[in-house]
Amino acid sequence: MDYTAPNITLQARPSAPGHSDSALKKVFANDPGLVLQLLLVIPIIAAGILLGINTIQWVLVSFVTLLFLVAGVFRTAALLQINQDRSITEFHAGRIRSMGNALVTITAGLSLITYLFVFVPQVVQML
Repeated sequence: MDYTAPNITLQARPSAPGHSDSALKKVFANDPGLVLQLLLVIPIIAAGILLGINTIQWVLVSFVTLLFLVAGVFRTAALLQINQDRSITEFHAGRIRSMGNALVTITAGLSLITYLFVFVPQVVQML
């Protein structure tokens, strides 16, 4: 092993936050579904405020919502990487696309189930 060569992955760069900002801008510009995901957060927060959910329910709702948004960002970042990296074969690209879509679908289902468990009893109690 050659210990004289610098390990590029461990070198910190002062412009790393700037790169992550531009990367997030690129992700949101290339996936309009992420904007839709963010717009779905507004009615969820409004429902939580109107129904007066407690702290534990806010934590659950916030956690699954954040999980759903992060899954969308990761899926879009993976798709952008597929478009940039020519060493990824079409077989692997298809599997990456499928896994990204499955991840977003699973987190969307988990979010929906959590929203039902949190909001439906509150609505029934109001009626």
